[in-house]
Amino acid sequence: MRKLTYRPGQSFFHQLYPLDKLIWLLILSVVILIVTQGVLTALLAALTLAILIALFPQIWQIRGFRLVCFTALFLFILYVLFDKTGSIFWDPGLRIFRITQNGVASGLLFGSRFLAIVLLSYVFILTTNPSELAYSLMQAGLPYRFGFMLITALRLAPILEDEGQTIYQAQLARGVRYDQGTLKRIPLLAQQFLTPLLISALRRADKLVFSMEGRGFGQHPTRTFRQRAVLTYRDLVFNLLMVTLSGLMLVLNFRGRL
Repeated sequence: MRKLTYRPGQSFFHQLYPLDKLIWLLILSVVILIVTQGVLTALLAALTLAILIALFPQIWQIRGFRLVCFTALFLFILYVLFDKTGSIFWDPGLRIFRITQNGVASGLLFGSRFLAIVLLSYVFILTTNPSELAYSLMQAGLPYRFGFMLITALRLAPILEDEGQTIYQAQLARGVRYDQGTLKRIPLLAQQFLTPLLISALRRADKLVFSMEGRGFGQHPTRTFRQRAVLTYRDLVFNLLMVTLSGLMLVLNFRGRL
């Protein structure tokens, strides 16, 4: 299965200013939480899903994507089965299978709300270079020490994941069984797995510290950038589209209450 990480490309979303995408991810997440009509959040989730499929046709192979879709469907079914308020849509004779208006509305709202927020995060992660994001944050005023910390964490996370998989396979080859035993063995198994992983992480951190000291990291209060992310006309178009989308969703949601 493929990891959920940045995928290089030349699409419209890849070329947007990273900080601009981060800001709109937060704004749209707030808008989704404000909107109370499930149809609007479902349309946004469907639009985001269509964008993901267009950008990455193999999106179904990304780790966790199918689980996200299943969780959204499970939330919908859960509300349909247990929320029995409102007018009845369908009554087969058994109360548990009775479908009501509020059950469908609540299931559609919470299921699509969850799906829309997660899918927007997928678009952001898959189309945003972590280094460019950190550089744009530093250009916006973030101290470069914190920016370097962000870049390092994002780059070391997949490396530690691979090392964890290597440790797991090595221990299986040595006879360690993670699928057998009682609950009392869980702390022991966790210790056997986490101890070598923690030692490996500390070794990498120690080497990184010596490397940074040898290069004079932190000697100057400011730093220069080899690559600079700049705003372009694409960002203007993107901002206009996002303002229109957010405003339209809010207007449609509160139209009957104004």
